[in-house]
Amino acid sequence: MPKRDFTPVRLLLVCALLAGANMVLYSHASERTPSMRQTQAQHAPLVAVSQAGERLVAVGDYGVVALSEGGQDWRQARAVPVDTLLTAVSFADAQNGWAVGHGGVLLHTRDAGESWTLQQRLEGNPVLLSVWFENTRHGIVTGAYGYASETQDGGQSWQRLSLGANDDDYHLNHIFCAPDGSLFIAAEGGNAYRSRDNGVTWEALDTGVSGSLWSGITLRDGRVLLAGMSGRVLLSEDRGDSWRELDSGSQEAITAVTQLADGRVVVVGNGGLVSVADADLKHFSTAIREDRLNLSALLAVDDDQLTLFSQQGVLHQRLSSRQ
Repeated sequence: MPKRDFTPVRLLLVCALLAGANMVLYSHASERTPSMRQTQAQHAPLVAVSQAGERLVAVGDYGVVALSEGGQDWRQARAVPVDTLLTAVSFADAQNGWAVGHGGVLLHTRDAGESWTLQQRLEGNPVLLSVWFENTRHGIVTGAYGYASETQDGGQSWQRLSLGANDDDYHLNHIFCAPDGSLFIAAEGGNAYRSRDNGVTWEALDTGVSGSLWSGITLRDGRVLLAGMSGRVLLSEDRGDSWRELDSGSQEAITAVTQLADGRVVVVGNGGLVSVADADLKHFSTAIREDRLNLSALLAVDDDQLTLFSQQGVLHQRLSSRQ
């Protein structure tokens, strides 16, 4: 099989979300430059979000970390020691969280995102795309060109992970956990991986597709969803052993997925895509926002209100009764 030709355009979707298809990977020249201060943090380019207890913590370009107690009013974190692009954030509990980004950046907070320290830059300065922490000791980061690494001591030291016999260099876009403890990774080129033993060993999954998968989620009933290029949504009802493609009603790239309290599923993506499926995933009701902004992340405030994240910061969308 010929080696694939990787290009900066394909390397990281959030680059396109932030600055168009020709933006290349970067890390800022100075490792000691703190995050850029914003007069209104909610308008900064934001690409990922997590919850620290009741607090929302969003991360994005220029090292910006935005905080909100309810999703309406936002402020910038007090101290972030880097001004690079932050791509993902994960909290192990209401106080302890980690954020990752370009240049192998690993940030840690002990105060629910108010202040951050540069815990380290991982060896080789990989482009990190996703982070998951099970607790304050055990965590995994994934990134470009097959990068995956694990910590058992809260981020102080890291050991590389092997996801398969061939150690393919597909970009590992999103790691997420199932209620039964299984771990999944959505990856480039239709690839996905699963661990049944908390990350010790991994197996490649046959999704049956070739387009890149950007995000995934495990639903409360145990079903697993993967989503990505060309509006693709894949469903597994046997925890990853087999997959079938759903009709999402769109050809836009899907970047994030969540489940509402009433069981409905929401996907968002490029071009202002917001699509809502019924709890049985039989039908998607698709809408395109008038601003057509590329959406990179979302959280559900309740069953009728979404908080969205984009290159223009925080957006709000109320779901219609039809959706």
